[in-house]
Amino acid sequence: MSLTIREMFTLSLFIGCIFATMGFFLTIFATGVDDVDLESAGRVGAIVGTSVSVVIFTYGSVSKILGVEKATPVDRTIRIETIRSMFHSIEMMAVENKLKWSVSRRIMDSSGTPTIDLHDMDIRGADAIVAVLLKNRNSLGRIRIVTGTGRGSAAGGVDLTVAEHVISKLRRSASSHGWQFIEKRSHIQLRPMGRKPSKAVWLRRFLVGVVPITGSLALAFRDLAGSAPGADQNGFLFGFAIGLMLTAMMASHRDRTG
Repeated sequence: MSLTIREMFTLSLFIGCIFATMGFFLTIFATGVDDVDLESAGRVGAIVGTSVSVVIFTYGSVSKILGVEKATPVDRTIRIETIRSMFHSIEMMAVENKLKWSVSRRIMDSSGTPTIDLHDMDIRGADAIVAVLLKNRNSLGRIRIVTGTGRGSAAGGVDLTVAEHVISKLRRSASSHGWQFIEKRSHIQLRPMGRKPSKAVWLRRFLVGVVPITGSLALAFRDLAGSAPGADQNGFLFGFAIGLMLTAMMASHRDRTG
């Protein structure tokens, strides 16, 4: 569930207070506990906390407003039925080959993730399942495939030949179809790699975030640099460079909703 602007503000303020406290005590330890300058330590803590709060709030707000809109929630039952309809031809193939595999038993929702179970499936049917997955990539988000690797068909698990075949094919094809391939002992998971923002969206995000993020970091590092000759200028330039990089990273955020 995404955060509201108010919740984002509260969260950024809370994290900023934590960093302010850390900055306060670290300054005291760095300058020596024998001659404590509470005013200076408090100023450093306030600068650090404010900078962190501004960066987090700006990042979260810009991401929410400019291009990280989540897809409209879809009822899980409807989503599963839609996916089952994609694999109806596989069930017909299984019936013809006298296999017990069916979409009603082997395609389900598991903790919010559509799951395809390869139990009772032969290698021909598994190959067809992979083909349907890749063909319908644009209609699918995150998918889990139960392979039962390591359990063996004799113990009621997925046939190892079937599992190895599916794992091998998806490992080679997942990346080119925009999926991140994650292999576990008993299943594999295909997670969307995310869509890159368009140049227009990237530029809007960058322009909105560059002033508060870069400005706050530049001023923070300038004040933290100390009073040595030229230190304030070097600190300002370092903070400015870090701010530009953070803003660019924020603007490059990928949409992983599909």
